[in-house]
Amino acid sequence: MKNFISLLIFLLFACLGMWWYYSCDWCSVKKNSSITTVQNQPDPAEEARKKKAYEDSIALANKLANGFFIKDHLGKDIFRYPEQLQILKTNDSVCIPSSADGYNDLLANYLGKNLDKELIVYGFETKEEQDSGKQLGLDRANFVKNLFITGGINADRILTKSKLHDYTYNDEGKYNGGITFEIHEVSNKDRLNEIEKSIANKTLYSNFGQKDFKPDATLSSYAIELKNYLVKYPEKKVNIIGHTDDIGEEEDNLWFGKQRANNVKKYLVSRGIPSEKLTTQSKGESDPIVPNDSPENRNKNRRIEIIVN
Repeated sequence: MKNFISLLIFLLFACLGMWWYYSCDWCSVKKNSSITTVQNQPDPAEEARKKKAYEDSIALANKLANGFFIKDHLGKDIFRYPEQLQILKTNDSVCIPSSADGYNDLLANYLGKNLDKELIVYGFETKEEQDSGKQLGLDRANFVKNLFITGGINADRILTKSKLHDYTYNDEGKYNGGITFEIHEVSNKDRLNEIEKSIANKTLYSNFGQKDFKPDATLSSYAIELKNYLVKYPEKKVNIIGHTDDIGEEEDNLWFGKQRANNVKKYLVSRGIPSEKLTTQSKGESDPIVPNDSPENRNKNRRIEIIVN
């Protein structure tokens, strides 16, 4: 009888214990938590997708941050294009992204309005390339400088330097980047005088004699520089001189030279330079800079000289 009562008491406590375990919130949380953990095991394919999306976003952010750009002296973009420049392992060529449209105009406008600033172009080269003695870094910088000059930028406003950098070409022998830029304030008086002299004495080559005269990139960029130069030195005047080759009659060439000088004057006035500051004249064929003995030399003699004094 005593054993029977003990058994009943044991069964009673066992039932109470089971009821407490399954009804207790803490136990339920623990049990459900265990189940949830099993159910939320990461899907390898989903994790791979998320990882790739993250890496792609980082790559895009880097591309946008590093693209083809130049910042002004205040740290603001003069221009920015998302695609980078590209240098080649085999030579000093630099590839400009096809999306970079109008960068020369934007740079010319900045430099024209800031006569005390100049652009430094840095070309990358590895230690191995530097040791080879090929000067690839400097040649790459000069390649870009020539692109700017072709686009109308004053050559005297651009300096070039090489820069040692550790990088690896891809399987096609290309490296995205390789060129950096810095706008530098010209504090050296001699250097500033050199820049201003290049504005005050300018020789231009273009189709100045065409009836439907249109300025080329060099004249467009120069007009901005000249306008701001005259703001800085309001007492100065500008003389525009037309020159020709020796083909044709001397009197006719004097007339052609004058017409070409007048075309340039009209354009400069349209860009905001006061007409009263500009005079024109012609020297025709009388003042060649090289002998008129070849088509190339005649092209050099057909020119416009602009002298500010």
